[in-house]
Amino acid sequence: MSKYGKTKLDHALSYFCMAFEKILEFCAVAFVPALIIEQLCIYGTTHADQVISLLVLLMLILSAFGIKEIRKMKVKKHGR
Repeated sequence: MSKYGKTKLDHALSYFCMAFEKILEFCAVAFVPALIIEQLCIYGTTHADQVISLLVLLMLILSAFGIKEIRKMKVKKHGR
């Protein structure tokens, strides 16, 4: 038995579902970060003091994580 089904209709529906899955995946990757940024900007217009402190904290956490990953990559590259 084929993984796409036995009939031509099964094949067509399987390909349609796989294409729809790829479209949803692309939309999730492309638009979810944009929606998060949009909501943050909307919230930031009324609660600027909270948003700025949250962004500074997030920047510090991401910077520490980035430094850790860069050091890990350097150790792998030099074999130490």
